[in-house]
Amino acid sequence: MMGLNPVQRRCYPKHMPLQPSIVVTSPDSPKVLLVVNVQGSAADVTGAETDLKVYMARMSCPVGMLVTPEQARFYINRFTDYTPQTVELIGECPTIDLLGAPEKVVEPYLEWFVQEWLEGLSGGARRSWPSPVREAIEFSVLPMVTGSHVRAGGPRWRRAG
Repeated sequence: MMGLNPVQRRCYPKHMPLQPSIVVTSPDSPKVLLVVNVQGSAADVTGAETDLKVYMARMSCPVGMLVTPEQARFYINRFTDYTPQTVELIGECPTIDLLGAPEKVVEPYLEWFVQEWLEGLSGGARRSWPSPVREAIEFSVLPMVTGSHVRAGGPRWRRAG
């Protein structure tokens, strides 16, 4: 873990860093304002949550989301420390309720649906959000996407055939 000081080396696990599914960046800099980790299943939500928190702490990212076909979780970095423990869960709801999908969205399309939802927010689309996450969206997600760039965090692969 070159480039990290001794305190940072103790705080961050020694595993592969998160490759974000979606990032929201400032229009005038590459600063990551919101990071989204989309998982195909809820099998390892704890590991995915840890990866997201580490990424948010390392990148000084203020807001994060972890989305599985079942649940959408919202996180905020309190910036009280430089460790993943400063990142807190602030709300969660069924993914179907958040995206307004008529049924459970499967993995190949989940990233696309989440990115479309964020782009709708950044474009001014408003709708009533599930009450468990209304505050998280209004006071954390919405300010980060308004006037910002929403883009894929890396290449998207789809099976042919």
